Amino acid sequence: MSSKNPWESSDNKEEDPWKGKKKVSDTDSSFDIFDKIEHFFGKNGVDSNNNSDGGVSAPSFSWKTAAAVVGALYFASGFYQVQHDERGVVLRFGKWVRTVGPGLQYVIPYPFEEAILRKVTTVKQIDIGAFFKGPQEESLMLTGDSNLANISFSVLWKVRENAVEDYLFNAKTPEVTVRAVAESVMREIVGQQLFSYVQTEGRDEVQRLAKENLQALMDEYKMGVDILRVELQRVEPPLSVVDAFRDVERAQAEQQSEKNKAEAYDRDTRARTRGLVAEKINNGESQKRTIIETAKGSVARFLSAYSQYKLAPEIVTKRLYIDTMKDIYKDIDKIVVDEGVKAVPYLPLNELMKNKSQENQEIKS
Repeated sequence: MSSKNPWESSDNKEEDPWKGKKKVSDTDSSFDIFDKIEHFFGKNGVDSNNNSDGGVSAPSFSWKTAAAVVGALYFASGFYQVQHDERGVVLRFGKWVRTVGPGLQYVIPYPFEEAILRKVTTVKQIDIGAFFKGPQEESLMLTGDSNLANISFSVLWKVRENAVEDYLFNAKTPEVTVRAVAESVMREIVGQQLFSYVQTEGRDEVQRLAKENLQALMDEYKMGVDILRVELQRVEPPLSVVDAFRDVERAQAEQQSEKNKAEAYDRDTRARTRGLVAEKINNGESQKRTIIETAKGSVARFLSAYSQYKLAPEIVTKRLYIDTMKDIYKDIDKIVVDEGVKAVPYLPLNELMKNKSQENQEIKS
């Protein structure tokens, strides 16, 4: 039993899928896809599947209209949105042509152009030498005093906003490159410093040098990477010698403590000595000024007495004699009576002497 060819003429209208249409012979090798579309939708823009007895016809739809719609959709697919924290790198046939910023952008659709978006505000972190995050060998570094140090640190970095194309195309794996260069830079810096310096007061300096040197190498390689900071996490001796190293640290701490005590004693002694010296100098200066002022007063008093002496020598001589004898006899507990003076029989000499001695003590105090 032979199968029927759906394209052959048939009297049975129900078996003809292209009712009322021009048939295409199976021997015709010049079949055209647009003719097929035209036959499907109707040669005159009317679907011939409708009844020929005045039925409602389908809207006009030619192959040119279809091509226009497809073309419009094709070119409209080139619009894309770049977010505020992103930058877009546009490639034309795989070659970089431009980098675009945030907003609505357009590329000629595939296969002509394509856009690659990358975040430029996301901070990435690489941990080097951390426990459970890498081999132990990468944390072992040799310091400038030939000691092994177990060092772990972190590198915080991001993609540079104006160099996204460098980040995409100048290194196959930027993260691996940053990690390798950071480890090399840290080994170089640690190799020039003492272990105790890196572990204590030199941490900030090591971090600063590591950030600057790493950024310089990233710029030299044109990696399109900004190094935000390098943070030292752990600086310790290897586990095999950690006990001995801690003993050394304790001994150094005790040595420093004793040194601090000695320096404190030295500073205290020097301060007290300087205070005593200053006190002696001040006392000497005070005595000096007192003696000078006293001498000046004596000279002034002598000159005053001399001027009076020249006017009345006898009176001044007698006055000076009386003052001198007064100074001589003021502390003597005896009363000298002149020959021409008669003593009072009941004169209370003892009481007078006591009162005189009390007055002298009050004057001295």
